Amino acid sequence: MGGGASTKKKAWDRVFHLTSNVEDDIGEKYVQVFPVWTIAITRNQRQLAAATSDNRINLWCMVTQNLLIPLVGHADTIWKLAYSPDDLLLASASSDGTVRLWDVATGMPTMILPRNHANWVVSMAWSPDGSRFATGGSDARILIWDCGEAVASQNRVAELAADAQEAGEYDTYYSELAQEESVRAEHAKQPLVFWQAHEKSINCLDFAPTESKMLVSVGSEGTLAVWDADSGVLDARLMGHIGSITCCAVSPTNEELIATGGEDHTVRLWDLGDVDPGSTAAKTSREKAIGLNLAHFSLKGHEGGVTAVRFIGDGNLLASCSKDCDVRIWLPHLQNPTLFAKFGAHEAWVQDLQWTTDQKMIVTAGSDGMIFVWDVPKKFHLGPLRLEQALKYPERQDGKGMNPAEQ
Repeated sequence: MGGGASTKKKAWDRVFHLTSNVEDDIGEKYVQVFPVWTIAITRNQRQLAAATSDNRINLWCMVTQNLLIPLVGHADTIWKLAYSPDDLLLASASSDGTVRLWDVATGMPTMILPRNHANWVVSMAWSPDGSRFATGGSDARILIWDCGEAVASQNRVAELAADAQEAGEYDTYYSELAQEESVRAEHAKQPLVFWQAHEKSINCLDFAPTESKMLVSVGSEGTLAVWDADSGVLDARLMGHIGSITCCAVSPTNEELIATGGEDHTVRLWDLGDVDPGSTAAKTSREKAIGLNLAHFSLKGHEGGVTAVRFIGDGNLLASCSKDCDVRIWLPHLQNPTLFAKFGAHEAWVQDLQWTTDQKMIVTAGSDGMIFVWDVPKKFHLGPLRLEQALKYPERQDGKGMNPAEQ
């Protein structure tokens, strides 16, 4: 159940929080707290998903602040959650080696993808049009999936199976069609392309917001890589962090601007304009196993490893969270990036954060088991016209994308 909102809001004030009330054997209610590893919010801002240390995914209503339903199925830690750009599917990646797709409207499981990673699935990201998504694992590989075709084929199998049952055992037409479609469905579940991307675990992935071909990855060996997601061809590999890079984000308004966070307590800003794919610098970066030490900005201040970085929707702010329990808000200008605000967010490590589409709130999740919602200064809120544009569901390149209300 959600906590109460404050009567007078100030910038970066806590607006409300989400906790789970559980009833024990004698009917008394208590707050059940499990560390929260990762969160995701739908584009329409109505639903929040949170993965907790009991290997569940809790779906929350952002309007009523009530728990809707827990999703159960994973057998180990869930490292990443991500809603599809059209808000129809929720994807989850886990140490159990699986990626699962869930129906957002019902909370029902839609699909379990085959175990193509050798071990943990640590990271994942949807392409901007929602036609594909990428997964990264502790096996240092990236896999690209076409989930749309897989889901559609699996739905056809279910429909044909129902038709076959209705037709009866003496009419084999529909059952034969269902068997043929089952073969196609299994084939559709296989990755489109995959490649060895890093020397160690891939900790984070992010597509460029307007370019479904450009994919960014970061690894535990300390490099940042930029890929052609269609072919797996490396465009550039960069280094600069000391130790593992834990998170990355591509600016929503400038695909050449990338933010990363690392175990070295720093946030770093990179300008890909300096490594155009055809340049000598890019060629050098591809030839070096450790990448090119490209000049970049190092944003210091965190006193613990950085766990997540996120650009606000219009790109004017960058948020970072850390094991130091703090959130820092940066002005990510390549000419002179500066710290804009900071606040203590949790009593334990802050594991993840997300901005809402209207830019009115930022949500944080921590190892203390809490999910907090914070107020963003009014000058950063989107106006009605810009919000209407931001809430539009993307059109998929295959023409299958649409607003859920229209389906």
